[in-house]
Amino acid sequence: MKNLRTIIDSKGYLIQKVASNSLVSDSSISAYITGDKRPSVAALISLANFLDCNIDFLLDRTNNPVTIDKLNELNNNPELNQLFNNILSLPKDKQELVKAYVQGILNS
Repeated sequence: MKNLRTIIDSKGYLIQKVASNSLVSDSSISAYITGDKRPSVAALISLANFLDCNIDFLLDRTNNPVTIDKLNELNNNPELNQLFNNILSLPKDKQELVKAYVQGILNS
C-alpha cells in the first residue's frame, strides 16, 4: 500500500496521528504500508475517511486520491464538467501545458 505512505507524507502526518484519528493502530498502519498485513474493510473505510481519499487509492488500484463526493461535485457543476471535458479532448502536449499553468497558479 505505497499510496497510504504517499498520502500520509503529502499531508505532513505522522503514522501516530493517522492511527489516533482513524482508530487503526500505528503498528497496523505500518504493516499495511510494508505489505506485512492486509487491512479490513472497516480499517480501509476509517483510513480513507480520515485521509480524505478513496479506498482504491489506498489499495494502489489508482493514483487518483479524489473521493466519490468530490467527483460528484464535478459532475454536478456543468461549467467545471465542460472545462474538464475540453481539457481531456486536447492532445497530450496541450494537456501538459494546461496542467503546468494550473500548477503555476496554485503555487503562486
